[in-house]
Amino acid sequence: MRRLLLVFSLFVIVGITVALVFRDQQGYLLLSFGGWQVETSLLFAVGVLLVGIWLALMLWRLIVAGVLLPSSMRKRLAARRDRKARNSLYDGLQLLMEGRWARAETELARLADRHEAPGLNYLLASRAAQFQGHVSDRDRYLEKASSKRGASELAVLLTQAQMQIQQGQSAEAMASLARLYQMEPTHPQVLQLYSAQSASVGDYKQLRALVPALYKHGDMPTENIDRLAVDAWNDELANHQQKDAIALTTAWKRVPKRLRAKPGMVERYAKLLKRAGADDQAADVIRDALKQEWSASLVLLFGDLECNDRTAQLATVESWLKQYGEEPELLLVAGRLCLRNRLWGRARSYFEASQKNQSRPDALLELGRLFEEINEKEEARSAYRQGLELRGNDR
Repeated sequence: MRRLLLVFSLFVIVGITVALVFRDQQGYLLLSFGGWQVETSLLFAVGVLLVGIWLALMLWRLIVAGVLLPSSMRKRLAARRDRKARNSLYDGLQLLMEGRWARAETELARLADRHEAPGLNYLLASRAAQFQGHVSDRDRYLEKASSKRGASELAVLLTQAQMQIQQGQSAEAMASLARLYQMEPTHPQVLQLYSAQSASVGDYKQLRALVPALYKHGDMPTENIDRLAVDAWNDELANHQQKDAIALTTAWKRVPKRLRAKPGMVERYAKLLKRAGADDQAADVIRDALKQEWSASLVLLFGDLECNDRTAQLATVESWLKQYGEEPELLLVAGRLCLRNRLWGRARSYFEASQKNQSRPDALLELGRLFEEINEKEEARSAYRQGLELRGNDR
């Protein structure tokens, strides 16, 4: 429309200019062709020429428009289809976020092949099917997503693994995660999923292989990685629990140094050494660990060890009392060791000291044993009764 107005204005201006030029001098134009002669005023001839040019331009536009009309229509129809496909994706995504799974699945799949990234539609449709428990439909959408543009192999496999885990398909999830790990061995989400699933199915050998990459590339708190790593290496130690202390020590040396400082790992190793009859070696391991960090469970385990030098064992516990203060567990273990060494007076003082802040059933039962040893029957019965009552209340 603007172009048409511009051309019209141009013709008006030219017409006014010509009229002014030829107002005083009309002039004439004579055309002779094949015995024909045409004579007219110059002003009229110029007007006819201008009109002829305008008509020629209009005719040319009509011809061009007629030739290009099919292509133009195709472009407009394609643009309309693309717009509808995009709107369908947006509507499906909105329905998915609203939890309207069935409608979301229908909307996302309806115009997927018309969208510029149909793989994305099918990925989202697979999630909608998963929420409805339609596993076969989910897998069909995932297969389509993998063969369409818009969804990378990584995105499809990662989505598939996540949904297989949610569905409880452990074997299938492990297979998907193995492929993902081959593709992206440093991908944080892949490492996190693979390690968690390995722990879930008890594949601790695979988990041990993942631990170094988890520490280096994993996008999760170090404490969480430590817990997974401790489980993985506890399994390695458990595989040697029927063997002697030398085999256990060899396995322990393969545990990463960072983990060997964790009380949970030390406790597991010390228990296995005790089971193998290497109580003195277990005591040394616990002593080294408690130099770095307090652990009540390690102290209690230390008190259960049958060391060759009981006096040195008791001296160690008493040194910890100076280092960590009168912790109830330390007082209990000190009393047990005194009882074992037949140091009745010191044992009684330790057991009674452990009751100052809160009565402990284990300390009361040990006190009952002490009273039995020194032949104080009534006090023994009273201590046993109180200890058993407390233990019953704790259950």
